[in-house]
Amino acid sequence: MKLVIGNKNYSSWSMRPWLAMQHFAIPFEEVQLWIFTESWPQDIAAYGSNTVPVLVTEQGNVVDSLAILESLAEDYPQMWPADKRLRAKAREACARMHSGFFAMRSEMPMNCRANKRKLTISDVCKADIAAIEKLWAECQNLSQSDDYLFGDFSIADAFFAPVVMRFAGYDVPLNDSTQAYMQRVLANSAVQAWVKSGQAESHVIEEDEAGTH
Repeated sequence: MKLVIGNKNYSSWSMRPWLAMQHFAIPFEEVQLWIFTESWPQDIAAYGSNTVPVLVTEQGNVVDSLAILESLAEDYPQMWPADKRLRAKAREACARMHSGFFAMRSEMPMNCRANKRKLTISDVCKADIAAIEKLWAECQNLSQSDDYLFGDFSIADAFFAPVVMRFAGYDVPLNDSTQAYMQRVLANSAVQAWVKSGQAESHVIEEDEAGTH
């Protein structure tokens, strides 16, 4: 398989399947494209898409991070929690992230080079942050885990890893439970490898450079 991704510094959607595939040792070839460069439209169109990530398989290409991860989980079911109740909650959490929290995603773009940058955020963004903290607590309470969201690393953790990067990148108030979970995710070897590569990139997308040092 091939996984087509964008800039590691900025592409939160690319980060999700890449992390999961790395963590669960799923073999793939990485193909990186540079977003918003002159060749970007032609580069991504070659994979039948206008956005990353794209998973290239013998059965065809799969576009969209959640679709990619659900497709992979058919062959690698360990990517979801084994317990049916936890698996349902994990899917719910991923779906909520996939289709919501727009203010947080807009006002706090993922940027691996950012570190506690000062940022003025709206009340709607603050509400998004609070809702995410509440959701993470619900997941950990249900799984009775103070480790990852559902005990062992799962697709849900891969899906929220870019949010962890956002929370680490900007100076926003967070509760102790949230910060403990963030430290667990940031210590994950796949996350560290992604961040290291992202920080080493020189390409700058100005609209994703929010906040001040």
